[in-house]
Amino acid sequence: MTRLENWIFVNRTDLYGNNYQKLIGNVYGHSMQNEDTGELCDGNNIITSKLVHFDVDNMVAITQSGTVYELGVKAN
Repeated sequence: MTRLENWIFVNRTDLYGNNYQKLIGNVYGHSMQNEDTGELCDGNNIITSKLVHFDVDNMVAITQSGTVYELGVKAN
């Protein structure tokens, strides 16, 4: 499972005035990791797609792209 460390919520508004959230953090173990370009490599800082589910009890977030993130330590 993809893990996100040092993460925070980011609030956004789309062109129609709808609010949504994303996460920013350091990614580890992403299935789309590309070592040639450095994209999504372990430790890189990323912004996720829109959050569609957040499970605070299990510290898991699911994004619109379908990625399931295990949430580690939250940033201060």
